[in-house]
Amino acid sequence: MGKKLLLLLLFFVCVLVGMEKGYGYFLRRNVNLKSSYVATHRIDADVLFLGPCEPLWMMDPKVFQNATGLKGYNLATVHANFAENEAMLHLYLSHNKAPAFIFLYVTTESMDGAFNLFNSYSVVQFLDDEEIRAKIAEQDTGFSRWCRAPFMRYAYYSDFVNFNCLQGVRHALTNRQVPYFPDGFVRPHGIVWDGRFERFVNEFPKGRMFHWNAGEENHLHSLIGLAKSIGSRLVMYESPMLNDIKPFIINRQEIKEKIAKLAAGNEVPYWVFDTMKISNSRSNFFSILNTNDRGSAVFNEVFARYFLDWNKKKDTGREEKQLNE
Repeated sequence: MGKKLLLLLLFFVCVLVGMEKGYGYFLRRNVNLKSSYVATHRIDADVLFLGPCEPLWMMDPKVFQNATGLKGYNLATVHANFAENEAMLHLYLSHNKAPAFIFLYVTTESMDGAFNLFNSYSVVQFLDDEEIRAKIAEQDTGFSRWCRAPFMRYAYYSDFVNFNCLQGVRHALTNRQVPYFPDGFVRPHGIVWDGRFERFVNEFPKGRMFHWNAGEENHLHSLIGLAKSIGSRLVMYESPMLNDIKPFIINRQEIKEKIAKLAAGNEVPYWVFDTMKISNSRSNFFSILNTNDRGSAVFNEVFARYFLDWNKKKDTGREEKQLNE
């Protein structure tokens, strides 16, 4: 009886190990997973847009390339903190040359720690990479402990992984090489007002204090250091936000000043597009911090023109410019 149980257990472990290998292979073959695509395909962009949802849905590399002649790629991922931004850049650099410029989205909530996360499931297929493993161990300790067991690295976040694995099977069978969003930009076409402003105001009728998180600060410094080490010029920026929300961010100016001070201390430009006219109307937004098609079209043109002006003048000492377009 004991021998049969041992053999059954051994068989079960072998099945789990086999499933782990299979999941890893097919997740890496899923070109719609941004982490898999950038780590296995040559992109070699001149410019990367990095950050969480805001640049993912707002920064269009095609508009930037048409205006500047520089090839761009949108490396932003959903709800990503600076640690995940750095992990994505690490994976990108494993298969691509360093970009000339990196535009990193930084706003008040970026520094809080309560809004953006390290989404381990987005890079779990690269857990054997030393840098990725270290990031996950630091950022997601519960998952890091469990994933030492066979297949648990994929079972733990199965709701986020299973479909992506199946899609990877399809991509492997069809030898698909181009993702659904080839340049990483997810156009907010058809997305309507999401009511987040109303929910925020209902929850914080007197406004909310944002807190400066030391961990986020350390990872921002680390990301800046990585960009410098590879010879890329990093620029921090904040895109337009809906003006209606600003009175409810009680210490917004204080956090902005701390971000500007951090940028200046690292000799990094910090561009804040804080007074653009599109911020006055909800017709340009689908959320507090996210412009819709109409607003993004305006902002992308302004951003590209500002870059051309800045790059031409080589005005690297300028930390911030208020734009009124």
